[in-house]
Amino acid sequence: MRIEPDKAGVKRLHIVQHWDGATPGTVKTLDSWFELSTFRPFTHERRTTKDGQIKVEGFAFQPDRIVGLKDLPDNAQAAYDVASPQPSFNFETDMEFLQALPLAAGYEAQIVFHHPSGGPPAPYVFKVTGSEVLTSSAGGKVDCWVVTTDYNRPENKPATFWIAKDSQVVIKNVATAPDGAVWVKTLIW
Repeated sequence: MRIEPDKAGVKRLHIVQHWDGATPGTVKTLDSWFELSTFRPFTHERRTTKDGQIKVEGFAFQPDRIVGLKDLPDNAQAAYDVASPQPSFNFETDMEFLQALPLAAGYEAQIVFHHPSGGPPAPYVFKVTGSEVLTSSAGGKVDCWVVTTDYNRPENKPATFWIAKDSQVVIKNVATAPDGAVWVKTLIW
């Protein structure tokens, strides 16, 4: 996550993510640009490499819709066009977004997210449900806010985030996938 000028020279928030997939040989690179003061998304590009093949997807977040980037070479989502009755945030940067919230005991936020090429934009409720001290493998302690959401699937166990109180960094995330698998993301510290 960096602050840097975009192609027009305007300072923006730029987030680049690299994900090694659970399936051997699958790698995703995500490249997203945001308004600096609001985290409002502008563009999101996703490159997925699987079995040596690269799939390119690119999206622009507009105030009333999310559309495919028509000028992005090889964009498999160039014709993408989804209405967004209210502006939405980029779901693929939810962990970064949560780090920017003013977390405190009892805090609750309803955030409209859209996963590019996923379902329509929808509001999701994130709640601070407590606090907990996590211990690293080296014995270090981190006092965290515990934040939960059911991702609008109340039949599943809620996803849980542990966010450091002093730095707002996401230390751990545990969530149940639609197929029942459990995803665990942990910051190694």
